Amino acid sequence: MKLKLVQNGPRSVEVASDRWSFLVDLKEEYGGKDQGPNPSELTAAAVASCEMLTGIFWASRRHGVELEHLEAEVEWQYGDKPDRITRFDVKIRGVKDQLGEKTRGFAAIAKNCTVSKTFATPPVLTLDVE
Repeated sequence: MKLKLVQNGPRSVEVASDRWSFLVDLKEEYGGKDQGPNPSELTAAAVASCEMLTGIFWASRRHGVELEHLEAEVEWQYGDKPDRITRFDVKIRGVKDQLGEKTRGFAAIAKNCTVSKTFATPPVLTLDVE
């Protein structure tokens, strides 16, 4: 898997695959223009969307239920030194009305999405600066 990132402003980066692209930008207070998510917002969105989509896929595949009109919110907290996010709280709404008793299964499966598992077992991070 591979993405290409290109700086396109003083504090913004375009992230692109061969099919799509989007802008990651810093808040104005940090010299950006706030025209896209900042890295922390992108991380929070990755956690919430991964959990939500994993649950949606499970409901369809396992139970033949095509969930519709779900909504999610994610909140996060920053910790003290070292600077990092220390907590994500994800709420997904609309599942219980459509899945009933299977809602607990949705939650268990969703919590094991790829992004959440990545935080549970941190990957090797490398950086090569030329």
